Order: sequence, then C-alpha cells, then structure tokens
Amino acid sequence: MNVDFITAIKMYFANYANFKGRSTRAEYWWVMLFMFLVSCALSLFGTIGNYINYAFSLACLIPGLALGTRRLHDTGKSGWWLVIFYIAMAACFAWVVTILVKNAPGLLTGNPNEVAMMGEEILPVIASMAIPYMVMFAGSIWWIVLMCKKSEPDNQYGPNPYGEY
Repeated sequence: MNVDFITAIKMYFANYANFKGRSTRAEYWWVMLFMFLVSCALSLFGTIGNYINYAFSLACLIPGLALGTRRLHDTGKSGWWLVIFYIAMAACFAWVVTILVKNAPGLLTGNPNEVAMMGEEILPVIASMAIPYMVMFAGSIWWIVLMCKKSEPDNQYGPNPYGEY
C-alpha cells in the first residue's frame, strides 16, 4: 500500500500509540518530512516558535517511537533496535557534554573569560569530541539505511503492507 503525504500524516496521528504492526517506507518518510516542515515553519516565529516546537516535538514523541517501531517491524527487526539507537545517541551526546563541561565550561555558562580558549588549548577538546561525533554520524547513517530498507515479506509482525511480495 503506497501512501501519500496527507494519508501518512493521518495514519501517524491515528496510530498515536500503536507499537504493533508495520509501516511502509513512504509512511515513515512522509511523516519525517512533515515533522521537518513543521519545525522549520515554527522556527520562523523566534523564541515563541521554538517553545511551541518543543511542545509539538514532545507531543509527537510517542507516535514517533510507535512509527519507528512499526517501520522496524516492516524490515523484520524488533522495535528494541529503536531503544538501542536512542540510548547510543544519548550516550554520545552525554559524552560530548561531559567533554565540554570538563574542558570548556565557559561555552556552557557564556562567561567570556572562560571561553578564551585559543589555538593549542582547544585542539585536544575538539579531538576528544571526534569519536562521539563519528559514532553519532555512523549511527545516523545506519538508521537512515535501515529506514530505507525494503519491506520484508509477511513476517512475525504482520502481513506485508504492500500486499503480494
């Protein structure tokens, strides 16, 4: 079953907390485009738009997790891969924040006297952040490839949403 943009958005909100079944590539990527467009549109409204965007993103957390789980089911994978992906990304983010807090606290507090790291002082900080950023980049590429994977034939999560394989 191919879905268009509007149908995908309707299905996304209709299946708000449905972690069972399968979702097609089209459904997943149309929703990702919708979320991106909403985020861009809200960012045009400055600080208020950012707060609304945070609230909207929070409201879409559960349906986003459900959609990701159903998309993984469509590729024959368990929804727990989604948990592994987010834990890995959160760990890398925490790693970067820890590096910044330890080596450049002024970047977080905005104190100009503490931000004055230049030249040789900042190179080790940048180098130490390379590994978590590479892991996040590789994880993101892996996720995109996984979400682009073709539908599996009928599997333990349900029939192929495209019908005959």
